[in-house]
Amino acid sequence: MQIQKENIKNIILEVARNEFFAKGFKGASMRVIAKKTGVGLSNIYNYYSNKDEILCEVLNPLLGEFKRMNKDHNSPENISLDIFRSEEFKRKYINMFIHLIKGFRAELKLLLFHSQGSTLANFRDEYIDQNTITGMEYRTKMKEKYPQLNTNISHFFMHTISSWWLSIIGEIATHDDLSDIEIENFISEYIVFVTGGWERLMDV
Repeated sequence: MQIQKENIKNIILEVARNEFFAKGFKGASMRVIAKKTGVGLSNIYNYYSNKDEILCEVLNPLLGEFKRMNKDHNSPENISLDIFRSEEFKRKYINMFIHLIKGFRAELKLLLFHSQGSTLANFRDEYIDQNTITGMEYRTKMKEKYPQLNTNISHFFMHTISSWWLSIIGEIATHDDLSDIEIENFISEYIVFVTGGWERLMDV
């Protein structure tokens, strides 16, 4: 019985995922999801309280990836001047970007551009705020380890950089015509540009 319930739940989730990807949160209909799954509408509510709960489960792997990246940003191995010149660090961030884009392209488009009306509608602002805090904490950790660095960087600058980073992710995700090589080349250019800017700004 438990296996059957899990199978039904997975079917609902898969159909809903495709509906969200095609029509966004607002456009997706619970009645259509019920019809396509062959599960009665009232029965769907035995598995999910509402459409919003289904959306959150669809996007949970992506949200988990954002949390992991945010946590990793200030990990001890990243509090290092090597980030400015190490090819290993550069390759790490290239791989991180590629994994995020290729692994979650449809989810990124849904979350960033088509989640209006859901509890995730404010994700962009909330993520930028959290990422700004992470960046300011990173600045402090770098100063503690390398007192000679200039870390007098404004909160608003960090906020804007965080917003820009998320906008870049959205731009790459929405350009389906970009090949894997073009994405990797762009990410490499972005990393060189950003690390060069930070290196100058912090007087490394």
